[in-house]
Amino acid sequence: MKTSARLFSRSSGGVKIPSLLALVAILLAVWLIVESPLFHRTAPPGIHLTDLHSVGQFQTLFNEDMGTPRLVLVLSPT
Repeated sequence: MKTSARLFSRSSGGVKIPSLLALVAILLAVWLIVESPLFHRTAPPGIHLTDLHSVGQFQTLFNEDMGTPRLVLVLSPT
């Protein structure tokens, strides 16, 4: 039996497709987590992070960037 045919066969000698798909899914998830911006210690170059202390400060900063794409996320711990 050819090696490529044996790799995807459902017999006991080959790797089963669900196992292979699970491995690919796990590797993809690990890669996405490691490359996630949540795990970078500093902001990428050219990005300035600002601590907001009021809604008015947020509104002012939001209005200053007119014409650029913006994303607002509201996260709640509950």
